[in-house]
Amino acid sequence: MKMKIVNNYFFVVMLGLLLASCGEENPSTPVETKVHLKFVPTYNGQALSIDSVYTNSFGQQLRVENIQFYLSNIYAHNGADSTLLKQAFLLTLLEPQTLSLNVSPQSFSSLSFGVGVPGNLNKNVDPSQYANSNPLSVQGSNGMFWYWNTGYIFVKVEGRYELTGTPNAPLMDSYSFHMGDDPLYRVLHFNTGSVSLAEGDARTFNIEVAVDSVFNRPADPIDLSIDNLTHTTSNFPLAERMTNNFVTAFHLQ
Repeated sequence: MKMKIVNNYFFVVMLGLLLASCGEENPSTPVETKVHLKFVPTYNGQALSIDSVYTNSFGQQLRVENIQFYLSNIYAHNGADSTLLKQAFLLTLLEPQTLSLNVSPQSFSSLSFGVGVPGNLNKNVDPSQYANSNPLSVQGSNGMFWYWNTGYIFVKVEGRYELTGTPNAPLMDSYSFHMGDDPLYRVLHFNTGSVSLAEGDARTFNIEVAVDSVFNRPADPIDLSIDNLTHTTSNFPLAERMTNNFVTAFHLQ
């Protein structure tokens, strides 16, 4: 009789442990809440292709071979409250790229980010102070830091062009637009509508980057026969024009 009681007790204890283990998930594994920003480069409404030759407003042919830019101070806004989602990110955009952000559960109605590097992080800083994984570090900046100018390159747009517009003509000349100085920092705002993220939720926002606006913005089209090179200090007026054109390319879809 005593052995039966012991066995019953052992059975009850083991059953309790089994039910407890089945009824709870691993408490050490956090459930992530995410915001995905998907940047989609286009030209004239079609997917941008490094192999394609495009025609600008002046009938000149061009190919886009490199687009790099910094995003910084990415915020979600809910009325007067703002939450910093990411300090800095370096994007190479010749095909769609997604920036995935771990966020806290929250509600917001708009997003904003800077194109470039804000003044407090741009000038008189030593990029070697950052870990290699940081986009502002020597390695992470991937050539987007000017040691001679003590600051970051905010935006690079590079490629080749030819001026005659003749079909299949070789693109022998190169254009190079490198923009980066405190006055060229721009902040963009996007209304998202009412968004509420609970724990474990994820939301993707598609942001078109219409590269044709960089060259063909009606208010300021770029004539590559005249304006094809700036490293900012070498031609600040052109760097400012290109910056203004570049930031008009962003559209939340």
